[in-house]
Amino acid sequence: MYSAVSMGLLMSGSLGLMVGLTSVFLEYSNVIEWEVWSHSSVVISMSLIIDWMSIFFFSSVCLISGCVMKYSSYYMDGEVSYSRFVLAMCLFVGSMWLLIMSPNLISLLLGWDGLGLTSYILIIFYQSESSCNAGMLTVLSNRIGDVGILLSISFMFSSGCWDFCEKVEEWSSVSVYLVILAAFTKSAQLPFSAWLPAAMAAPTPVSALVHSSTLVTAGVFLLIRFSEMVMVSGVSVVLLAISMSTMLMAGLAAMGESDMKKVVALSTLSQLGLMVMILSMGLKELAFFHLVTHAMFKSTLFMCAGVVIHNNGNSQDYRDMSSVVVKSPVVMSMLSVTNLSLCGFPFMAGFYSKDTSVESVLGSWLNPVATVMIFLACGLTVGYSLRMLYLMNCSVSMSVSIGEGMDSDTQTVKSTLFLLLFSLSSGFFLQWSVIQIDFPILLSSFNKIFVFIASVLGGVVCFLWVQFSAKVSKNFKVAEWGLYSMWFLSLMGWKDFSKYFLKSGFMSGKMMDMGWFEYYGGKGGSVSINKMSGIFQVGQKSMLVSGFMVSSMLVIVLLFVGS
Repeated sequence: MYSAVSMGLLMSGSLGLMVGLTSVFLEYSNVIEWEVWSHSSVVISMSLIIDWMSIFFFSSVCLISGCVMKYSSYYMDGEVSYSRFVLAMCLFVGSMWLLIMSPNLISLLLGWDGLGLTSYILIIFYQSESSCNAGMLTVLSNRIGDVGILLSISFMFSSGCWDFCEKVEEWSSVSVYLVILAAFTKSAQLPFSAWLPAAMAAPTPVSALVHSSTLVTAGVFLLIRFSEMVMVSGVSVVLLAISMSTMLMAGLAAMGESDMKKVVALSTLSQLGLMVMILSMGLKELAFFHLVTHAMFKSTLFMCAGVVIHNNGNSQDYRDMSSVVVKSPVVMSMLSVTNLSLCGFPFMAGFYSKDTSVESVLGSWLNPVATVMIFLACGLTVGYSLRMLYLMNCSVSMSVSIGEGMDSDTQTVKSTLFLLLFSLSSGFFLQWSVIQIDFPILLSSFNKIFVFIASVLGGVVCFLWVQFSAKVSKNFKVAEWGLYSMWFLSLMGWKDFSKYFLKSGFMSGKMMDMGWFEYYGGKGGSVSINKMSGIFQVGQKSMLVSGFMVSSMLVIVLLFVGS
C-alpha cells in the first residue's frame, strides 16, 4: 500500500512536469471557482488556480514526497505506528497541495491551517519531552501567522475580494502587512526563527519534506503570490533588512552548531532569507526559481544526512562521524555533491539560481553595507559546509568500527539518487525552458567572477576562524555564544527559560482565578444568589407566609364579590 502511495506521487510529479511545460509554451492558465456563500456584493468561494507556477511547484512537491515515502520505509523500519506516520504525511502533502493551488485567502486558509496541524502531529511523533517542546514552540509560532491571515480576511470583507490576481488597489495596507507577518512566521524569518531548528526533533523523513518544499516554503510562496501587493505597500526595505539579518544570523549559528540536522536546518533558514531578499527587489520569478532548486538539493541533503545518522547509531553529532567516506562511500559522495550545489558550485542546480540572485544584488541599488552582509552570508554557507565535510571525513575514526558502517539498501539509494539527478539538472532545465531571466544584469568581468571568489574565500576564512576559535579569550565567550545561538533566539525553546512564564501564569491563576475571583467573581456571585434564593424558598414554605397568602386571596375575592 505504501509503495503504491509513493509510486502515485512520483507519477503525479512526472505528469505535472509535462503539463507545466505545456502551460509555459501555450501560456495557459485557468481558475476554477466554486461559490460557497454570497450576500450582496460579497462572495465567498473555493478557488483553484492552474498556471505554470502552481503546476511546477505541485510537481516538485509530488516528486520529493514520493522519494521521501520510499526513503521512510528504510528509515522507519520496525516502527509500530508506521501507518499513522504515513497517514500524517499524506495529510501534510495534501495540505500543501491545497495551499499551492489556492488563489485567495479563503481557500488558502484551509491548506495553511492544515500544514500547521499536521506538522505538529509529525514533530511530536516520537512523543518525547524534547519533541513535545519543539512541537509546541512550532505550533505557537505559526498560530501568530494564522491570526494574521484571519485578520486580513476580515479587513478585506468590505471589498468582497480576497484574490491575489484581482486589482492591487482593492487591497488595504493593513491586510498586506498581516499577510507579510503570516509569511514571516511560516518561513521562520526574524524574530520567528527559533522554531525551525527546534523542529528537528521530528523524524528525518519529516525534516526532509518540511525543510525542502512544504512547511517552510509556504511563507515564501505566499509572498510570491502576493508580490505585487507587497511592492505597492512600500515595505520592501523592511523585507530586505529582515531577510539579510536572517541570512547572517543563520550562517553564524550554523558555524558553531555540531548537530548535523540542525546545521542543515539553519542552511534552510539562510536560503529562505535569500528568497525573501530576492522578493524585496521585486524579482518573484527568480525567487520561485531558487525555491524549486533549493527544494531539490535540500531534500537530497536531508536524506543523505539521515542515512549517515542511521548508520552511526542515531548520533547526530557530526564530530563523532569521522571516516564516513570509508564506511559509506556512495552516500558520502551524494552528500558532498549536494553540498556543492548548496554552495553554488558552477553548473549545478544551486548555481543557476543563487549566482543569478547575487549578481542581481551587485547590479542593483543596494548600499555597500547590505552588499557586504549578503556576501558574508554566502561565504558562511561555504564555511559551514566545508566544516561539516571536513569533520565527517577525518582520517581518524571516532565512532564505531569501520566494519559496522555500510551504505543503505538499494531502494533508498535509488530514491536519493533520483533526487540527486534533479539537484544537478533542475537549474539548467528551469532556466532555459521555463523561467526566462528577462531583466538585464550589467557587470564587468571582475564582478562576474567576484561572486564565486568572494563565496569561496569567505567560506575558507570562516572555516579557519571556527577551527581556531578555541583560543579566544574567555571575555568573548558570551558574545561568541550569542552569535552561535541565533542571537539568543534559541532561548525561546529552552525549558529553563519558559518555566518562568509558566510559573508566573500559575501564580496569577492561583491568586486571581482561584483566589479572590473564586469568591467575588462570577462563581462567587452565583453561589451567593443560590443561597439567597434558597432562603426565599424556605420562607415561602413556612406557615406564616402561607396563612398570609390565603387571607390576602380571601380579601381580594370578597372585594370583587362586593363590587
